Amino acid sequence: MVRTPKYAILFRTHVWDSFVERQFLRLRSMIGNGDLFIVANNTTGKCRIPDNFPVVIFHEADFRDQGLEFGVKVNPMWYNVDYALYFFADRYDKYDYYILFEYDVRGNINFDRLMENICRDGSDLVGLTSKDIFREWYFYRSCSDLYRERDLTKTFLQIGIFSRRAVSLLYQRRLALSEQFRSGSLKYWPHCEAFIPIETRLAGYHYTELSKYLDVRRYSHEPAYLEEDTHILLENEVVHPVLDRERYIASTIRYEGRPEKFFVPKSIFGKRLRRFPVSTYIFPLFLALWHRIRMLPAGIMGKVFH
Repeated sequence: MVRTPKYAILFRTHVWDSFVERQFLRLRSMIGNGDLFIVANNTTGKCRIPDNFPVVIFHEADFRDQGLEFGVKVNPMWYNVDYALYFFADRYDKYDYYILFEYDVRGNINFDRLMENICRDGSDLVGLTSKDIFREWYFYRSCSDLYRERDLTKTFLQIGIFSRRAVSLLYQRRLALSEQFRSGSLKYWPHCEAFIPIETRLAGYHYTELSKYLDVRRYSHEPAYLEEDTHILLENEVVHPVLDRERYIASTIRYEGRPEKFFVPKSIFGKRLRRFPVSTYIFPLFLALWHRIRMLPAGIMGKVFH
């Protein structure tokens, strides 16, 4: 009989409000023998979490103290999502597996059964490989000088499951690359969604697709799903990103490259926004339209709505 490994779930966030708290409580209801922690980036000092919740707080400066480089100046914790993992595991090293779980994920998961299956398979990393063409990825350049073309891959890690030895491997590799980056011998800093699966595979460790264990049909980076639309999930289904109303509206507008589609009859974009009161989306929609107009070449305005 396969035992349930000791596992910790790291509920990752940089904000705290009623929506994030609801997400945390939903996650807590699914956990059997594992331990759940909030792992929060409080660099801004604005992420205030109730005292009765188990929380590990970090600041960006903590990673400098560990000898880790960021490689980027903007959103370093988003670019290096694995750093929260190293920070936590350095303090809690008793677990067989560590699960990164972003605050905008919602699932219907039996975690004990999931971790028993992963332990049975001997998996070191579980994630979902992106089907996008790697060369068309915005961060392709961050990896192309460091890794061979045949090794390049990208993995969604809104849920990422790591064995203890995988955490140790990746941490040591980040430290080694940090030394190279400081010396100038490494010019580009690899994005975490490529660094993690590539380094794991190059070490000969066992990678397994998340789709082997969970229903991932609605698990990607967009489109977003409204919180109330996901109140009933299938068994083992996981959804991302799940957002409250304000975040959903902002995400819907941000990912629409042609916001003028709002005025096109029966457009999906317009339908998504019109389910809400006009007052909730008119200002961000106006800003998106204004930005779109400013980006258009002169003389093309007449073609915008065609």
